[in-house]
Parts: sequence; C-alpha cells; structure tokens
Amino acid sequence: MSVDCPEPGALVAQELRRIATQYRESPKLIHLIRTYLGQVEEALRVTCAIPSFFDIDTATGDQLTLIGKRLGWPRCHCVCTVQPVYGIACEGVVSEYTLVGFCEEGIFVNCGPGGVSEICITDDEIYRGFLRARRYQFLALFDVESLNAALRAIWGDDAFVVDGGNGRVVMTPGRDLTDLERALLPLVPRVLPVAPGIRQRFHFTGFPILGIGEGWGGFCEPTFPDGVIITDEFGNAITVPDDSTGAGTGDEAALITGPLTQGAQVLCEVDVFPYDCP
Repeated sequence: MSVDCPEPGALVAQELRRIATQYRESPKLIHLIRTYLGQVEEALRVTCAIPSFFDIDTATGDQLTLIGKRLGWPRCHCVCTVQPVYGIACEGVVSEYTLVGFCEEGIFVNCGPGGVSEICITDDEIYRGFLRARRYQFLALFDVESLNAALRAIWGDDAFVVDGGNGRVVMTPGRDLTDLERALLPLVPRVLPVAPGIRQRFHFTGFPILGIGEGWGGFCEPTFPDGVIITDEFGNAITVPDDSTGAGTGDEAALITGPLTQGAQVLCEVDVFPYDCP
C-alpha cells in the first residue's frame, strides 16, 4: 500500500477529537460515530491503494493489461503470416522467412500468398519489457540514450544501438534471440522510440562487429578474455608508456590486458518488416 495512504484508525481518531466535550461521555454515540467513520475510512484506504496495483514494475495479469491499454499497447497485435519457404539456413543468420527443405511443405519465394494473424504476449515479464519501451515512445524521447534503454527493457543489458545516420538507425540484441523473441521481432520496431521517418534496421549475425575505432572488432587480432595480461614470447608482460611520465618500464608503465577481438562479423542491416510482409 502507498506510504501516502492513512494508517488504519488514523482518520477515525482524528475526527473523534472534534467531538464537543459534552458528548464525549456518551459511549453509545462514540460507538456509532466510530462505526460509520470506520466504514468511510476503509473505503478511502481502499481507493488510495488502487494506484499501487497499477505500477508498471509490479502489476500482473489484468492490471498489467489495463496499463498496456492506457499506453496504447495491447497484448495482441496483427502480424504478417508467410508460408514456409524452401531454402537453406546459414548458421547465425536471421531470416525473415521460415525455411524448410524440399521434402517438407513449403513454397518458393514470391510464389505463395501471405496473410495476417494475431500474436499475443501472454508472459507478463515480456509484456512488461515492451511497456517500459513504450513509455519512451509515448513521451517522444527520441534520443540515443532513451533508445538504448528501451532496447534493454525488451532484450536485456546486451542490447544497444550499433550505428546511425543517413536516415536510419541500426540496433542489435547483442546476443542470440530465443525462438519466442524471434516470433515477436515484428513488434519490436513498433514500440521503440524512433522518430518518424527514420528507418529501423537490426544486426543479428554475430559479435563483435567489424569496424574501426573503440568498441568495434577487427580481422586479425588475437582473442583474449577480460582481465588477461598479454605477454611477449619470453613471458614478460607487455607494457605501454604511462601518459603522465612517458616511461615504458616498471611501475610507471601500463600493462596491456584483454579483451581483443578476432574474426569480427560484418554489420548486416536487417529489416524485420514490422507492418508489412517481406
């Protein structure tokens, strides 16, 4: 219950103090007043507690559903339905199609009808993540920090904005998605705080991502886990000069530690078709 709600009996006691002195020796009158005021107080306390059942962080079931309706994000949404397509899946690559072999029931690309179906988010925690992201969109918070926060509300702490510019933004979950998360992919761009007119693209194929600069991976660096001290061929720790002294040895040198990256993946910008069929 909210800390702002009155404690049991507090309002009754406050009102009883207002009774005129000549009536305070009448136990029956006091009992009558206490009884009726107690009912009024209980109704007030119940009413006061209602908002606590609609906290986005703690609400469950129907309460969470009602929050979603107020935010304009219900549990159920229409999505594109595409028949299984003949093809071969590449390891780690997300396809917009459900790929099947030639001995299974499927169609060739562009040779079969698409349709729509309804997908519902029944899991409260997954739905809660979408609602948290929806708050940023609802408030039109179109900055990168808000977009990162919305992504992490849906996919966890590994998600982030990879790149942007030229009228598009590229995002990634930073990990492999579960089958359920893949099924919900068309809903993600619908709820993210991205300004109208900006194209939303996603990277799924692998990490680290190939690029130049801090945070990007390269082709040929050796791979080391975090915290490992890198040594030379004689087993001596490799150091670099400390910025303040220019020295390169002893306590004034900084040790080179991991991680470094190897075999980074090329940035692959995927459209997940949130509103139409691929």
